[in-house]
Amino acid sequence: MGLPSDWKTFPRSPGVYIMSDARGKVLYVGKAKDLRARVRNYSVRGGDGRPAIPNLIERVREIRCIVTATEKEALLLENTLIKRHRPPFNIVFRDDKEYLLLRIDRNEEYPRPELVRRAARDGATYFGPYSSARGIRETVRELLRLFPLCTCTRRKFASRTRPCLNYQMGRCLGACAGRVTREEYLPVVDDAVRFLRGEYRGLLARWKTEMAALSGGMRFEEAAKIRDRIAVISKTLARQRVVRAVRGDVDAVGWHRDGAAVTAAVLYVRNGRLSDAHQRHFRWEGSEEEAMDSFLLQHYGEGAFFPGEILLPFPVADRAALSAALSERAGRTVAVHVPLRGERARLAELAGKNAGEGARMRREREDAYERLAERIGVLFSLPGPPVRIEGYDISNISGTEAVGSMVAFLGGKPAKKWYRKFTVRGVAGPNDFAMMEEVVRRRFGHDEDFGGMPDLVLIDGGKGQLSSAAAAMRAAGREDVPLVSLAKERVRGGEKVFRERVFLPGRKNPLHLPPDDPVLHLLMRVRDEAHRFAVAFHRSRRTRAAFSGARTPAE
Repeated sequence: MGLPSDWKTFPRSPGVYIMSDARGKVLYVGKAKDLRARVRNYSVRGGDGRPAIPNLIERVREIRCIVTATEKEALLLENTLIKRHRPPFNIVFRDDKEYLLLRIDRNEEYPRPELVRRAARDGATYFGPYSSARGIRETVRELLRLFPLCTCTRRKFASRTRPCLNYQMGRCLGACAGRVTREEYLPVVDDAVRFLRGEYRGLLARWKTEMAALSGGMRFEEAAKIRDRIAVISKTLARQRVVRAVRGDVDAVGWHRDGAAVTAAVLYVRNGRLSDAHQRHFRWEGSEEEAMDSFLLQHYGEGAFFPGEILLPFPVADRAALSAALSERAGRTVAVHVPLRGERARLAELAGKNAGEGARMRREREDAYERLAERIGVLFSLPGPPVRIEGYDISNISGTEAVGSMVAFLGGKPAKKWYRKFTVRGVAGPNDFAMMEEVVRRRFGHDEDFGGMPDLVLIDGGKGQLSSAAAAMRAAGREDVPLVSLAKERVRGGEKVFRERVFLPGRKNPLHLPPDDPVLHLLMRVRDEAHRFAVAFHRSRRTRAAFSGARTPAE
């Protein structure tokens, strides 16, 4: 079946077209400067040349359009509809995560550093984005070692009468208890902002002068504190890469494509220094320009940190509309262009190298997992190499606040979208076997979307937990799903009595894998993640029960 003829009535105006299947599910969202001319391309034999288009056209039963006043509005609307409907033939980032920003609002009475996910137009100063949560938290810890800023939450700050523990340790000026005035506190905030902006040399010069004055006044302890600050700043300065002649905030986008596999890398330059980078991997069979538009509009979503300049690796046809759309979101001008020479061109080239290396490393990781999965399939006599592995664990204290966890790994990586928590309700007292049976039965016994059946189920425990899980899966009619369990090593008197043991249904003795075996390492990662997830859920329930005044045992 060909493309529905609705497109013949479309206007010759900018807008967005939406293709849906017989059930009304949106398959593809596109934008166009001329709606009728753009959609006409799909009606010719072979579509517009993309390999996936014939498959798309076969499934389309309805096509409609939304007219916009400008190309910029079409770009923004396309991105909104893609995020809402997540069409399978568009580029949609799986995690759609918003990276961390560091926020300091000097308009507050006592400003403090805060980690946020979205930038607001509130007059505060934002630093970032930071792709590594661990990295930015380490930056904050280093910041607080250098500058004794307030870290109390607003709620604690409003109710506190005594200074916090940080004040007792000399890491806070005591703003929460009125031990410092705002006029005395703000210079410390300003120094912290200069540090985050990379204005180290001015800080060093001033601190060296202060250290010399304190030493001359025989105040050696205070001088030693400033000496330690100078040492930290000097190390930071030594490891900073300075991008010459690039002022302000600039992002450089690198691009690597191998068939349908695309890797985009973004380098963040803040105040002339390369501060961070991150990569996105996705699949796309259309034009580079369309992929770039979609990538930028999803990467720089509402609430993101917008640089003043974005460097692209190749030209895009609707650059003016793209720049206008990003500028509207940012609330200020965002320039988008392709650098041809100078330091910006070298920065764009560096971003391209990062994208190429990222694609290579991803490809090598995927190849390594394929080899590992093949070995797992042979080792456990599976129907094929496992792609999806699910792990299960139980957590309770003497039967109270009993919970279970399910984690999912796809291609050897955690797929947190499919993690699930279970509150155990049908077991009284400490009975881990019955609890495991209930959790597994509930997972495989009803119709909730868990993201598909696993290729391998891993149970945290020994023979008892494995037998309980196997019974639950038989009761649910899922005895065809492969099942194993992993028992932790046991240590007595400082010596290992048992190593990690793998139990399989129908096998009396456990399987002992070498300690350096990659198969064992993957199973341990899945098991440990299920354990972590279960314990975290159990602790949250136990804390909630403690504060409510009653802890309820499992019924």
